[in-house]
Amino acid sequence: MKKTLILLSLAFLPVIATAQDIYANLPRTFISQEEAPHLEKILPAPPSLNDPLFFNDWCQYQWGKSIRDTERGALAVKDADINTNYIMERYSPAMHRNLTKAAYPVLYELLDKAHTSEMLAGRSAKQYFARVRPYQQFKEPTSVPKDEGATDFTSYPSGHTHMAWLSGLILTSIDPEHTEEIMKVAYEIGQSRVIAGFHYQSDVQAGRLAASVTFARLCAVPEFMDMLQAAKKEFRKAGK
Repeated sequence: MKKTLILLSLAFLPVIATAQDIYANLPRTFISQEEAPHLEKILPAPPSLNDPLFFNDWCQYQWGKSIRDTERGALAVKDADINTNYIMERYSPAMHRNLTKAAYPVLYELLDKAHTSEMLAGRSAKQYFARVRPYQQFKEPTSVPKDEGATDFTSYPSGHTHMAWLSGLILTSIDPEHTEEIMKVAYEIGQSRVIAGFHYQSDVQAGRLAASVTFARLCAVPEFMDMLQAAKKEFRKAGK
């Protein structure tokens, strides 16, 4: 638990320490940095400011700002502090279970290690594209000011979306009966990043694609598949 809290505090700090410092302190993962997919070789480049596709990013950014003072905007703020405990809480209604670390320890470890694996998978792409975030581009505040950073040029792809969509794919594998509800939550968490002003819509879309690639890569890791099967058994047993 202590390691997880340290990781999360590092992951969402403005980029003061180097990226190398942050990734050097990651806890156990399913894949090493060398094994992680290089997503910059897969994802299209984000739209430039003079690209017609950027108009959609701008429109979605304006939409996000327009609903920040609503109940949906408040949820976007909550979605910013994403971690394994929050993921389990956030997806609980969709799965009609009270997902906690105490009740589902195998599932917790599975999601926790998947999260750190996702961070490794997204690392090279974030560094390669080095895209400025919407609030930096437009010089406007976000709805989560504590997470802002003047030199945090890591907008593309969205890491929160990467984690949320990957978690959704994993949880759907465990509870296929509630696929639609689970993946709706995964979708909402990604859109929360647009609402909060931390990501463009194209960042979020790239995060979903990144998650699909990461999930496919993890399915080739025996440890991941073994833990996934164990989590399925744990889930079925707890439902009896």
